[in-house]
Amino acid sequence: MLHYSINNNFKALEKHFPTIQKWFPEEGSTIYKIRNEIKVIELEGHRLCVKAFARPHLLNRIVYAWLRKSKAKRSFLNAFKLQKLNIDTPEPIAWIEFRDRFGFITHSYYISLYQEHAFTLAGVFGQKMAAKEEILRDFAHFAWEQLHLKGVEHLDLGQGNVLVRPHTEKWHFSLVDINRMKFNKKGLRQHGFSNLRRLNASPIEMAMLASYYAEARQSNPLWGIIQLGWYKLRFQKFRHLKKSITSPLKKLAFAR
Repeated sequence: MLHYSINNNFKALEKHFPTIQKWFPEEGSTIYKIRNEIKVIELEGHRLCVKAFARPHLLNRIVYAWLRKSKAKRSFLNAFKLQKLNIDTPEPIAWIEFRDRFGFITHSYYISLYQEHAFTLAGVFGQKMAAKEEILRDFAHFAWEQLHLKGVEHLDLGQGNVLVRPHTEKWHFSLVDINRMKFNKKGLRQHGFSNLRRLNASPIEMAMLASYYAEARQSNPLWGIIQLGWYKLRFQKFRHLKKSITSPLKKLAFAR
C-alpha cells in the first residue's frame, strides 16, 4: 500500500511515485550507500536527491507501524520546520512509504531537490586548505546563532551532514540527513557544545571549533575547549559501549 505526501510546488512528480521501486535502482548516480542509499536523479526537469531507507529491523517495524513517524516522513516535516526558522536545507519534495497489509514499512523514500555545494565539512577536517580556519569560525557561529539559539538540535550533526559553499560575506551551511532533530529544546544555550560531539576532527581542529563557538557565545574559549573535549570523550566511550551491546542484537535481528 502506497502512502506519501508531496510539496505542492512539485505536483508533476506525483505520477512517478507508484513505480519508484522500479526506477530508483535503475536511474541516476549513487552518492552514498551503506545501509541507506542516496542517488542524484533527473526527473521532469528537476535534479533530485532521492534517499532510499533500508528496511527497518523488527523492533522498528513495529514502532513505525503504530508509534512513530518513519524516517522519510520526519525528514520531510523537519525540512519545513528548518525553512520556517530560516535554516537552510535542500528543498523538500516528498516522502513515500510502501506498507504491507499489516502496516509494516517495506520501502520508504525521502525526495528533495539536489543542492549545489562546494563540499561537506568532511572535506574540511583533516585536509590542507587555506580557508579552513575561516570555515570553522563561520560554522561555529552558524551552530550557535542559527541552531542552538533557536532551540534546534541536529541529532546526527556529523561532518558529512553539513553542506558547505562560499558566500559573499561568510561561508554558507545547509543541513542534510535531518530525520533525527529536536526543536524548541531548552538547555541548548547552556549545553550546545554537546551537539558538536559527533564531528570527527583532529584535536587541533576541535579546539579551534570550540574556541570559535565560545567566541560566538561570548564565553571563555579555554572553558569551551575543555567542555567540547569532555563531551567528545564521553560520547566516544558511550558509542563503544553501545556497539558492544547492540552488535550481537542486530545480528540476531537481521538473521534470516
